[in-house]
Amino acid sequence: MQGWQLQEIIAGNIRRVRKEMEFTQAELAERAGISSGYMCDIERSRRWPSADIITRLAEVLKMDPFQLLLPTEDSPYFDRHRTLTSFSRQVKEAFEEKMSEVFDNMMQPYGPMRKEKEPEDKS
Repeated sequence: MQGWQLQEIIAGNIRRVRKEMEFTQAELAERAGISSGYMCDIERSRRWPSADIITRLAEVLKMDPFQLLLPTEDSPYFDRHRTLTSFSRQVKEAFEEKMSEVFDNMMQPYGPMRKEKEPEDKS
């Protein structure tokens, strides 16, 4: 993903949530402590918001900052995000499975893991 594509995702998410919350650009800018011109530039993908500004905007929009970076289902970048997320999950599962196998093979010469004694039944 190119930087300008991420910038479009951020801008689109801010605009969408702002409208859902029925804020004007000026109202959102004031609540986030930035100028309305800067807010306009962010929503039009003309300027990059800093991490601090993203955090402040997310707080006003009542969301986690990382959510502003995620493509929505109607975004042209959504399929790529879903593919990368799925790939990441598959790699993690394969890694955990392989690590378990390696650990079991390393421990095999030492016999089974010692189990805790089960409490005696006092019936």
